[in-house]
Amino acid sequence: MNTYWFTIKTAGFPGEELVDISNRLYGLLERSGGVDALLAGDERGGEIEFSREAEDAVVAIVSAIEQVEEAGLEVVGVTEDLVDLEGIAERAGVGAAAVSHWTSGARGGGGFPPPVIERRRGSLWSWSQVSRWLQDRKLGKADHAAVEVARAARFFDAVLIARRERDSVIPSYRRERVRSLLSDLVA
Repeated sequence: MNTYWFTIKTAGFPGEELVDISNRLYGLLERSGGVDALLAGDERGGEIEFSREAEDAVVAIVSAIEQVEEAGLEVVGVTEDLVDLEGIAERAGVGAAAVSHWTSGARGGGGFPPPVIERRRGSLWSWSQVSRWLQDRKLGKADHAAVEVARAARFFDAVLIARRERDSVIPSYRRERVRSLLSDLVA
């Protein structure tokens, strides 16, 4: 079993419902083997960060989506694990100075992945891209599960977008025509 890190994004909910929602979700998680998530959100949207043990990334992500929806939240997306510089250092098993040298190109042979999200207070990187970079250069600890999560998260995010947009894109009288195309996605 591997541990898979990813984030489930949800539609917003009134802030006063956070306690009830988190109690339902954490209850479901406890009954299925333990709490492996952290929930945050408000009326603008929510995020649930998972560190789920499973046989593969597909099982990890699908089981998380099912539990989040069973808790009463609308799942609108899934993303791979994003990390800041401190997170990279911790997961790679190196100091912050080493990561700083890698990102600047001073060490590691250059080509360090650019941030996925650039912010003045601290950018975020794709852990799967960083892991692949580490693996290619035999630096730090590479995380094979992160690469698996990135691919599965990208797929399930597209499926969730399609599910959300279905009614506005495909009129009900055209759904039968599209059904065979969609069934090929998982056949």
